[in-house]
Amino acid sequence: MKDFVKYIKMMRYALQFKMIIILSALFFVFGIIFEIAGMGATDSSYSLPALYLALTGMYFYQMVFSSTVSKMVQSSPMKKKLQVTGPILITFISSLIVFAVYVALRLIRITPEFLYDNNITYPRAYSTIPFMAVWLFIFFVYMAFSYRSFILSMVFIFLTIIGILGFSFKTKIFIRMSENLIGADNSPLMIILVSLAIIIAGAVIGYILSLLLYKKPISEMAVRYALRQAQNK
Repeated sequence: MKDFVKYIKMMRYALQFKMIIILSALFFVFGIIFEIAGMGATDSSYSLPALYLALTGMYFYQMVFSSTVSKMVQSSPMKKKLQVTGPILITFISSLIVFAVYVALRLIRITPEFLYDNNITYPRAYSTIPFMAVWLFIFFVYMAFSYRSFILSMVFIFLTIIGILGFSFKTKIFIRMSENLIGADNSPLMIILVSLAIIIAGAVIGYILSLLLYKKPISEMAVRYALRQAQNK
């Protein structure tokens, strides 16, 4: 618990702290507004609100990790915890919170009237839940090596965005997943549980990658980019 409090306190020393807080708040607020306004998926599994809320959690990783680039932290015995455990733990908790918020909003919106008005089925309406979970999984993997290999991480996220969005539109993979998981009474319980398992798997893999890459030097390009953005804000 003491370590967790330290991770929270460290965030205020992050590069671009104010900007990150503002951006994460904007993504969170717009994600909720877009979902309430009905800008979620109707004819596909793509959901802008789910993607915006997924991005919210990832900003917390950036806040914790970027606070560790100072010389004081580099020589601290807590360096490993701050660079490996801290970012993943804070991001995992924040991601679970935004995921729970999105699921609650989605379940409130999905009514027989909503399905009729949009001419969609329960599985299609629920498919945005695993869609969000997969993006959280991807972001965990991406953030784990974003500060160690800036260029490689950018290539990874770019190819993933193109691949996932194109793949989900053409094959409706998330809709099919929901069709296989939905209960006989149209209950989304299994869809939610599997989505949670995907998020947990992403956090575990992100943690393992962080451990494996711990001794790799922090990318100077990533630090210079963050510093330049902080100076221009």
